Amino acid sequence: MGWGYGQCELKDITVGTERTSIQIEGKQEWNVSFINSCKCPQQSLTVSCNGFQSVEKVDPNIFAPVANNNCIVNGGRPIAAFATVWFLYAWDPPFIFVPVSSQVNC
Repeated sequence: MGWGYGQCELKDITVGTERTSIQIEGKQEWNVSFINSCKCPQQSLTVSCNGFQSVEKVDPNIFAPVANNNCIVNGGRPIAAFATVWFLYAWDPPFIFVPVSSQVNC
């Protein structure tokens, strides 16, 4: 099944969480990746992050809180086709990030 332009959807964003080998202040460090598996860039990606905490400083250019218990990924800038944006944080247990909205930019 071929995908034409404009066929990207929020479900084309995959969120992966992997344990690193590091602990910070007794908390497990995690590497969170946001993968755009579509041929079009997606921008203004927001994910649910209600209750998110980290003892490790998170780069606000990559992941930052916005309104309604959501966080913005990559500062709202486009995530290129088939590209990955990632950040590290440290907390236990791992947090589940669920994509809420994005803007397809074909």
